[in-house]
Amino acid sequence: MSLEPLSRFVVCSDIHGNLPALKTFLEKIDSEGYDRVFCCGDIVGYGAHPNECCELIRRRDIPVVLGNHDQAAVSPSLIEYFNDAAREAIRWTHDALTRENREYLRNLPYAITEGDFTFVHASPHHPEDWDYILTLDEAEMNFAYFENWVCFIGHSHQPFIVELSSAGVRSLVEPQVTLSRDKRYLVNVGSIGQPRDRVPLLCYATFDLGDGTLTFHRVPYPVGESRQAILDAGLPVELAERLEHGW
Repeated sequence: MSLEPLSRFVVCSDIHGNLPALKTFLEKIDSEGYDRVFCCGDIVGYGAHPNECCELIRRRDIPVVLGNHDQAAVSPSLIEYFNDAAREAIRWTHDALTRENREYLRNLPYAITEGDFTFVHASPHHPEDWDYILTLDEAEMNFAYFENWVCFIGHSHQPFIVELSSAGVRSLVEPQVTLSRDKRYLVNVGSIGQPRDRVPLLCYATFDLGDGTLTFHRVPYPVGESRQAILDAGLPVELAERLEHGW
């Protein structure tokens, strides 16, 4: 499919089984009339509602790429690279997932390319290796691994925009930026269900093809509901507490 008929679309990432955050996000974008939604992976992991989140995404036919927690939840032998709390959550998620949702996650692609845009979870450079992009040097290296205008990612749960021009790379920190056709961009859209930039508000990005504006949105959601669901499920307490602080 091509993005050319579209005018405005949404990119989200890292839902992590946080159903109250996902519902809040979907209600918000539905009220604003976007043409399409894309997800940069990690529908599950950490949160207490993996099936409900998968089913909401599936019902809406949202294109999604595979995230590292999605992969580990269906293949728990891959959990050695996660910390103790994440490993416990992955094992719990694996047991909780229905057969249909396991198959859905198992069949997600590592990358999606639509027109001028690429979507991956971690990085365009070997997306299956789950490398983080945390510095300008790492971002600059990754521009060699996608050819189109903008690459959208998640994984670190920290929103950013890196611009590549003939002058080199630079970080753009404004909440709204107009993207130029003679430059290229790497955009981390933040996290719906586990923000980690010390702001406990769900985060996503929208893009208007008409005027080229990319906008980050921060929206409050019922953190207490998400926190209590994690505790009720017997998942690690730290996974509940971190939601209140955005770390």
